[in-house]
Amino acid sequence: MPDAAVRGGRIHYQRAGSGPLLLALHGIGGNSRSWRHQLQGLADDFTVVAWDARGYGGSSDPDRDFTIDDYADDVAALLDHLDAPRAHLLGISWGGVIALAAYRRHPARIETLLLADTYRGGGTLPEPERSSRLARRLEATERLTPAQLARERTPALFTADADAATLVETESIMAEIHPAGYRQAAIALAHADESAVLSTIAVPTLVLCGDQDGVLPLPESETLARSIPGAQLVVIDHAGHASNQEQPAAFNAAIRAFLRAPRAALRG
Repeated sequence: MPDAAVRGGRIHYQRAGSGPLLLALHGIGGNSRSWRHQLQGLADDFTVVAWDARGYGGSSDPDRDFTIDDYADDVAALLDHLDAPRAHLLGISWGGVIALAAYRRHPARIETLLLADTYRGGGTLPEPERSSRLARRLEATERLTPAQLARERTPALFTADADAATLVETESIMAEIHPAGYRQAAIALAHADESAVLSTIAVPTLVLCGDQDGVLPLPESETLARSIPGAQLVVIDHAGHASNQEQPAAFNAAIRAFLRAPRAALRG
């Protein structure tokens, strides 16, 4: 699996397939392995690239305090490395917030936006909820090992009927978090607020959400779809927060249908 040299470090990524570039950004507890079903299931139509964000997987940890804008600039740096002027940008949860920030900072690099089980960022939460949520995340990295954190956190990402093998795989992925990278991501997410960019988005946008997402429930996705001009909303049945892992066939079908649609239809 290749690396991209970026300012202050490197970004590790997985790549599969050929065709238009689909760049996938994982959530705060994931890494590029979280996109296994998309790397396998969409590679017949697309070049699927799944990164390890800075501080995750095989990527280097941030060399300084990172904001959501720094992660967004890493997206552009990875596109430069891939010699890709533009890409379809897919982000889930934290990755969706990064995708919105990437559009705000580098709109010419984004062909379409695909936002899964995500929101505008932790900065939209009222106090003291925002600070309390961040404090809980930071405290967990001090109190628990990555494996313990994964064991405690994984069930919340799925429905009660989720396949046991999927939970085992997801727990193993989360157990690979770098505590320093996770803390930096949590701080950046807690201060992110991408509300202002939504009305300016001028590329075709698909919003996806698991119908039983208990982390960022459906109203968050409805807010995105309502606020982004022409955005489409697809609800994935029988799926929790990690909808791409729990219901990969339905998730991939929604992405494939959206990206294959005529451009006029994409723009609503």
